[in-house]
Amino acid sequence: MKYFILPIAALLLISCGGNSDQSSAGNYADITISMDTVVVDSGDEILMAATNFYNQTLNQSADRLYFWNYRSHILEIVDLNEMVFLEKRRFEKEGPNGVGQFPNRIILIGEDKIGFVQWTQINIADMNGNLLKTISIDEDWMKGELNENESLIPYGFSDDGETLYCAIATPQRLNSNFIEVDLTNKKTKLIELTEFDKREKFRVTFTVEMNGGISTSTAPPSLDYTRHKDKLIFCTNVFNNIYQFDPKTNSLEYITISNSLTPNEKIKDYENDVNSEEAFFRIMNEIQEEVSFSNLLWDDVNHVFYRITSFNMPRIDQEKIKSKVFISIISEDFKVINEKEITDNVDGVPKAQFVKDGKIHAFLNVDDELGYVRIKVN
Repeated sequence: MKYFILPIAALLLISCGGNSDQSSAGNYADITISMDTVVVDSGDEILMAATNFYNQTLNQSADRLYFWNYRSHILEIVDLNEMVFLEKRRFEKEGPNGVGQFPNRIILIGEDKIGFVQWTQINIADMNGNLLKTISIDEDWMKGELNENESLIPYGFSDDGETLYCAIATPQRLNSNFIEVDLTNKKTKLIELTEFDKREKFRVTFTVEMNGGISTSTAPPSLDYTRHKDKLIFCTNVFNNIYQFDPKTNSLEYITISNSLTPNEKIKDYENDVNSEEAFFRIMNEIQEEVSFSNLLWDDVNHVFYRITSFNMPRIDQEKIKSKVFISIISEDFKVINEKEITDNVDGVPKAQFVKDGKIHAFLNVDDELGYVRIKVN
């Protein structure tokens, strides 16, 4: 395993603010943050996982990272306990064990199965490349809650693979709801995230006629789904507030999270539909100058969540984009225990991905090697 300390690594004293949650503040009245970098030992292999943060998938225990290289149909597997590359596994495109010609992403199902997502189809295989079954997500019974021209976007499965959770793709106005798909009983349930409808205010779409047709580019705000124990957490980069859904009791709760150092949501009005590329990128940049929120990252050692909050500073000419960056410590019942600006201690907004051994791990490409900035909150 390769370790080295970042040049920007620092030990930072944080004093408790007045907004601390009294039930947990004892552990965080005065805290320190330290950072270093770890690089995955890849041996003699070139890991494509080092090039693309978005195609990385972790198992629930955060001891295995899977990277699907859709161009080569190879699955890269990394041991996150030892920070060492384990192996590459090739999956077939066609034939009895074919997972499809163009599956562009994967979804883990429990610890031993993978769903390969290709358009309106999910091909499910075991870790050894044996195709187990194929699921169509375009069947009529699945689309009862959808409007015309809407379609399902698979986000995740229950551990047994019998329930699928999907977002909703629409060609125009954003739909922020989720669909729970019961694959065994062929039933669906609408999970209405009505407070997230305001995401539409922060969508920007550029439409232009090209080669006799219409070309459309859309930059929507995020809509994310994570699992915490037996519950699901839905969040977006637009608001600090979240939804928590309990599949066992079918209960949905809208939860307010309040920071004091930053705004708790984006608030400005923007032009949503533009007809020039210049306007498209200008509005995108303006939206990024308002506050943005990461997913909630659970620390199972200290039993708190961490969240990165940030906003870009107005860009001057062609200089590098600069950001203000903050970290929040949040209790399991979603009360903000403490928060602190860490702009001077990080190089840009950390791509915080998971927490392991009490340390936030943020993706970092280190000279084309897969690495992580590790942020320890003491």
